[in-house]
Amino acid sequence: MRMTKVLGAVIIALALFASGQALAAEQKIGYADLQRALNECEAGMKAKDDLKNEAEKLESELNKEQESLKKLKNELDTKGAVWNKDTRDSKEKEFRARSAEFQKKFMEYGEELNQRKQETEAKIIDELRDIVEEIAKKNGLTFVFERSVGGLLYAPKDLDVTDEVIRMHNSRNGRK
Repeated sequence: MRMTKVLGAVIIALALFASGQALAAEQKIGYADLQRALNECEAGMKAKDDLKNEAEKLESELNKEQESLKKLKNELDTKGAVWNKDTRDSKEKEFRARSAEFQKKFMEYGEELNQRKQETEAKIIDELRDIVEEIAKKNGLTFVFERSVGGLLYAPKDLDVTDEVIRMHNSRNGRK
């Protein structure tokens, strides 16, 4: 009687183990590097170029103001001793106000560019995630992991769907 129970338990355990292996064999796994996809897709490269151009434009504007402030500071240093008190005080007040405005603009431009970058990248990443989901469903993938966040230490290259994600994203945005 006891032997029959042990034998029955072993048979059930083997059956569960075998069915677990069968279920595991049906699982298909893939991975994508969304950071690489963001950097290499046409929309990501265009967004990066657009932000770079805007940053250069804002930097040029700030450089002009900085040069103007340097000239005013130089004027204060060279002519301040010969000016009367009212003129010197007026010029120093102007310099402080313009310096404060320059610093404020510098901070605002940096924050504005950073916010625009984050919004643009978030939009593209959302599109890339939708494409990953579509590819996973099309290819029967049970799981797709994200490579660039550091959780995936190794995976065979043939499980990487990143190139397909980039191609699909480019084709949806009118590029081949």
